[in-house]
Amino acid sequence: MHRSITRKLLVSTLGAAVFATFAALPTAASAATTLRFGHVHVNGELAAELEQEFADRVTQRTKGEVTVKVFPGEQLGKEVDLIQQVKSGALDITTPSMAALSNLVPALEIASAPFLWNDWTQAENIIRGPAFQPIFDELRDKHNVLMLSKIWYWGWRNLTTGTKAVNKPEDMAGLKIRVPESPVWVEMIRAMGAAPTPVPFGEVYTALQQKLVDGQENPIPTIYARKFYEVQGNLSMTKHMLQNNVWIINKRSLEKLSPEMQKVLLEEAAAVSEKNTKLQQEQETKMLEDIRKAGKTAVVDKPDRAAFAAKMGPAYKNLEARWGSANLQRVKAAIESAK
Repeated sequence: MHRSITRKLLVSTLGAAVFATFAALPTAASAATTLRFGHVHVNGELAAELEQEFADRVTQRTKGEVTVKVFPGEQLGKEVDLIQQVKSGALDITTPSMAALSNLVPALEIASAPFLWNDWTQAENIIRGPAFQPIFDELRDKHNVLMLSKIWYWGWRNLTTGTKAVNKPEDMAGLKIRVPESPVWVEMIRAMGAAPTPVPFGEVYTALQQKLVDGQENPIPTIYARKFYEVQGNLSMTKHMLQNNVWIINKRSLEKLSPEMQKVLLEEAAAVSEKNTKLQQEQETKMLEDIRKAGKTAVVDKPDRAAFAAKMGPAYKNLEARWGSANLQRVKAAIESAK
């Protein structure tokens, strides 16, 4: 009987010790966090490559404590769907355009305002600075969405047309220009003197080819990749609008990480954002040269941007209520003070 009791005590003590040892060790479930990152870019695009690079670097630097699982190419939904998923917490990270994100906070669309910026440096400094911060604060406070990066250069949007070259606003008369179904595009094209005509993005090439519309506007990489220049005889470098994307993360998704892990995410997002700007601008230059060499499209290098900008008064007047007068005036004041 004495031996039986001793054996039971020994087994019990060893069991407790083993349990205590394993309980003290972090389990895979408690030690590792997986963040879901959905985006619309397809494999082979520069953006998709850099987004995967971000994920790999985070895993490497955190030694697997934070893993980022990437879902490219609209696997989890279109751009607007991914934004809503980040807001709800169903998705952790995505990289939308500021224009698309304006569905949550309309003032974010100011970054895409027509003929607002003189150059990229000016735009980058002001988007990063205090003039835009109240807008990002509204996104945080009303929608639980935080910025991982405020900058993800996508390019200046330029105008292509069929048979009629565009140098000045008067050249736009009578033209039907494809636009996304968004207030800022509709108001801008209307102020230019043309007819804004919404067409789904996937149908733009066919609409141009069949002359259902006379022209469209997009950044050079999009014009090049989608081969719009094949069915458009003219490209006018209006640089009428800047497309800047951002990196967003659900507020709870970031806050559940330790400060050290948060720092890694922010640093790696900043690193790939900077790399993206450099590479996208280099691509933009090369693609424009390739369009010239293709010989199908005449390029108007210096349209009268000042004349176009002077026509934007009605557009800004109609959009100011949507954006908030205080927001627009604060950004404009920052631009003036930076000159």
